Amino acid sequence: MRRESKALFSTAVVTGFGYAAQLLSLFAIPLYLRTLGTENYGLMVTVAAFTGYLNFADAGLSWGTMILIAHASGRQNKGEIALVIRHGAVLALGSGVVALLALAGLLLLAASGHRLPMFAAHPETDVLLVIAGLQLFASLQVGTVHSLFIGLQENYWAGLYQGLARILGLAGGMVVAVTTNNVAWVMAWQGAVTTLAGGAAAFHAWRLHPWAFERGNWFDKAQYLTQLRVGLKNFMLQAGRTLSGTAPILAISSIAGPAMVPLYTVPLTLFGLFLVPVNSWNANMQGAYGEAWTSGDRQWVKEAFRNSLLRVLVVTGLGLALFFALGDGFVRLWTHDRLSVSLAMAGSVAATVLTGTLLAAGQCLLTGLNRHGRISLAEMVNGVLALGLVIGSVRWIGVAGAGLGVMLAALLSSAWVLRRAVVAQLGPDCFPKSRAVVKTVVGMVAGCVTAGSVMVSVNVRQGTPTAIALGLAALAGGAVFIGLVLVLRVLPLDLVREAVRSMSRRMAIHRK
Repeated sequence: MRRESKALFSTAVVTGFGYAAQLLSLFAIPLYLRTLGTENYGLMVTVAAFTGYLNFADAGLSWGTMILIAHASGRQNKGEIALVIRHGAVLALGSGVVALLALAGLLLLAASGHRLPMFAAHPETDVLLVIAGLQLFASLQVGTVHSLFIGLQENYWAGLYQGLARILGLAGGMVVAVTTNNVAWVMAWQGAVTTLAGGAAAFHAWRLHPWAFERGNWFDKAQYLTQLRVGLKNFMLQAGRTLSGTAPILAISSIAGPAMVPLYTVPLTLFGLFLVPVNSWNANMQGAYGEAWTSGDRQWVKEAFRNSLLRVLVVTGLGLALFFALGDGFVRLWTHDRLSVSLAMAGSVAATVLTGTLLAAGQCLLTGLNRHGRISLAEMVNGVLALGLVIGSVRWIGVAGAGLGVMLAALLSSAWVLRRAVVAQLGPDCFPKSRAVVKTVVGMVAGCVTAGSVMVSVNVRQGTPTAIALGLAALAGGAVFIGLVLVLRVLPLDLVREAVRSMSRRMAIHRK
């Protein structure tokens, strides 16, 4: 369990910071809506989404570096890791320059009167794009350091610095928003904090693994070609994810206006709270998959992947149960009745998150194995389809149709290609049994009904304050879901026990 123990500890660190940031978001989002205004907040979210396109300059090189480091770690070749780091740093600098040049071109077009549809009525976005572009440049330079941590299965360090940056960015951003009421200053603060945290991570990595930064050859043509080749496969995967992930935000902003964006992104943020652990786990397992595959432990990879999917099922099922029952009440309370979540919007958000989470689990496996060429192409097709289908669904159905477009695009491209690719590597018995899915759905429905019933009974009939009613309903619904999951044995009990023991051992080691 050494590999899973490391992944579990990294997941605990990343999840802890993720939940801390989500807790701050409970205060930050309504504060931003009040101080910046719904439209300006939506504009800030739209700029952040668009920055994902500038991140295409990375060309998948950060992921490629991580994969090569993980495989070299499996061979216990420190010299090869240092070679990867040196050449990865050069390529990261080139990526940053490309991103800034693309941004400069975009600003020149805007100055000549050719603005993108989502920014056409908001010339003030030029300053926001400059801030976001500079932050991206800095992040690209630190990407090699984070790849080192992840490749060595020490993602808890990357999670620490990224988590601190997010928390300090949110906390300071709230202060800046209150004192200035200015979106640009909020983004500037967040960019400065992210850059400082990246510098601290780089210094820590140098002190912790000085051998990885040893002087040596910077002009190994074969190494550059290897990183570019691996990066190309990752680029298509990264580009597809970006296209499908940002399509709803950009479509809503372009068609309905930035003020409508929070109707989608706020409940999306809420549902994301439940999926921080599984998304972190899948990301942390990439290095473990790569190291185990390279060292010849193929059976471990199969069992670890199947168990990972079981965890995804359970956490996502709990999130769906509580989201459908309590999402609207929570968002109303959270935003002081500025926003609400219709049943259609809840379904749209659930479709988006569920699709992305399931695809990410398989993609992280294939990325770790460096066997993701076909799925990368399929994900690119998925992203292109998502752009068209989301725009169409938003036009025909309204803002709540965004999730339908995302899910249809995935079903027509990545979903079936991904399943075939995973089976080709691990065999047909690498997925959880269908009865586990059925049992999870049973638990989800029971938890949803219980939470909804308690909410109506306590809040509506007895007049209990909404916050207390939401808490009681969540506890009741969660207890019913978890109870059924354990009784029906969706997760094998020995897997639960071993996870607890592994986490305890890992914590004990770090306390020493």
